[in-house]
Amino acid sequence: MYKILSFLHKLTGCLLCGLFFMWFASGIVMIYHSFPRASADKQLELQQALPAELPPVEALTAALPDSAAVPALSLQMLLDEPVFRIGNRESVLVSARTFTPVEETRETTIRTWCDAPVARIDTLTKLDQWIPFGRNREELPIYKYHFADPERHQLYLSSKSGRVLQFTSHKERVWAWFGAIPHWVYFTRLRQEQQLWLNSVKWAAGIGCIMVILGFVLAIRVAVKSKKKVAPYKKRWYNWHYILGFVFGIFAITFAFSGMMSLADMPEFLKKAPRDKSEQAQPRGGRRGGPGRPDARLDLDRYTLDYRQALAAYPGTKTIAWSDYKGEPYYTLTLAPKQQVLVDAREGSLVKPFVLTEEMVRREMQRQYGDSIPYTVEKIDKFDREYHFRKVTDDMLPVYRVIVDDYMHTRYYYNPATLAVRRIDDDTRTRNWLYHKLHTLDFKFLTDQPWLWNIVMYTLMIGGTALSVTGIVLSVRWLARGIRRLFRKKRHIQR
Repeated sequence: MYKILSFLHKLTGCLLCGLFFMWFASGIVMIYHSFPRASADKQLELQQALPAELPPVEALTAALPDSAAVPALSLQMLLDEPVFRIGNRESVLVSARTFTPVEETRETTIRTWCDAPVARIDTLTKLDQWIPFGRNREELPIYKYHFADPERHQLYLSSKSGRVLQFTSHKERVWAWFGAIPHWVYFTRLRQEQQLWLNSVKWAAGIGCIMVILGFVLAIRVAVKSKKKVAPYKKRWYNWHYILGFVFGIFAITFAFSGMMSLADMPEFLKKAPRDKSEQAQPRGGRRGGPGRPDARLDLDRYTLDYRQALAAYPGTKTIAWSDYKGEPYYTLTLAPKQQVLVDAREGSLVKPFVLTEEMVRREMQRQYGDSIPYTVEKIDKFDREYHFRKVTDDMLPVYRVIVDDYMHTRYYYNPATLAVRRIDDDTRTRNWLYHKLHTLDFKFLTDQPWLWNIVMYTLMIGGTALSVTGIVLSVRWLARGIRRLFRKKRHIQR
């Protein structure tokens, strides 16, 4: 049995030790650098602030053929022109000066993303490394713009929809090659085949778990039988692999298992909620630009505060959106990336923040649970074991914590400043254990001390990398011995 387990461990090690090295080493980079994407924050950095002279919203509704059919509304700058954006996904741009439609041409789109001159334009007929997702095939051909700026930005623009698909800098691309691409196995030919990519990574991680478990079992057997406690082998690389396996083997197992579970559905036998319950949409706040439903309509008459007063109170605003929370109107003002202000639109003359109240939270709980299930609502100003973050910002506390006395042990966390809602139940806790806690060390005692989280994570990543290196060396030597034996046997037969 020992020989069979040893052979299986060596065989799987030959197949996967290089992949494990890639995962561990790139995981160090992934702590701070992810795969580049065309985020709204990047575009916002170049966007001009809204001017002081703007028309009343009534002038816009009067110019519209059907003023009642406004599903969403926001105001921003398109180069030097303030424009109203009407609609959600399929939006229409209307000039805030002439109230005539404005066309967002390819040239204006490019300039809103990067103001540097274009050095070269490529027409792509197949996906490349920075747009490897199969869903992008329907956007082909894709225009790739190379900019003549120090950051060497590249922008990918769909020829079909005109959407910006990707925007990268040279620095982001370099870090991605050392981080996200090897860690997430984002190689173009594989990644564009979604199901093949999913199955490949899940099977590799699953077999990797077996590989490490076998190694751990063998190490325990050696430790029990050996008189030497620390270094039972005569050869140095065997000893290093044995010691590192003992110290970091458990983490290697949990890392591979949680990585596999990040792509796999939670097994049905672990789910507590009935299928129809678990598939219900989680409650969401109404922030970030309006109702968000295709059939929703904004009631602009409810916005009694003139939006220009809100802009005057927050100079430098780049975007303002007409939003609502459960029918309560407010404005979302974006001043800079990650910097938003919510202004109450219900007061006709007073500019004040829109804040979620305890009464509003209780009203939402009453709507969901009625009087059948008891619950408690309290305002907390400290993170607890279920509501905590590694990267903390000023607007994460305080929050309203709702503890529901149901069979799922449900908790809600309502952020009064940002309107963000977090819902946690027993199924969520299981999913968190299967991935977040095991893979990213999402434990409160670590996230409360970022320096400690960094020390632990770096130690485990470096240890896993070293373990993988010893596995690579031993695998190469094992293969070399096998090849030499094969050739010796072949020469012996020929003689």
